[in-house]
Amino acid sequence: MSKETYTRRQARDYDERNYHGDAMNLVKGLDKFQMYELYEIVIEKLNYGSTMKREKELLAVKKVIESTKGLDPQRLYRARQGRSDMAKEGARGEKAGRTTVHRKKV
Repeated sequence: MSKETYTRRQARDYDERNYHGDAMNLVKGLDKFQMYELYEIVIEKLNYGSTMKREKELLAVKKVIESTKGLDPQRLYRARQGRSDMAKEGARGEKAGRTTVHRKKV
């Protein structure tokens, strides 16, 4: 009985799908800006919990985009790491923009 259960589990976990080839076909027709957008989406989706198949798909797309020539590695790094603390504070900080309202003198 336990051998049969093990065999079923092994058959369920075995996957013949070519994730790398599927990712190559997905990325093939995209220009640089679309690849950057797709990379940001993939990074965002990898942070969520997902099934093993979904994670393999996302990792394959990430790997293909990272290995594509002609893309800016610094921009990919920025998409992976997010904005720095200084940039986050500067964009929405306490003293961003005018702190006092300009009123017309009458």
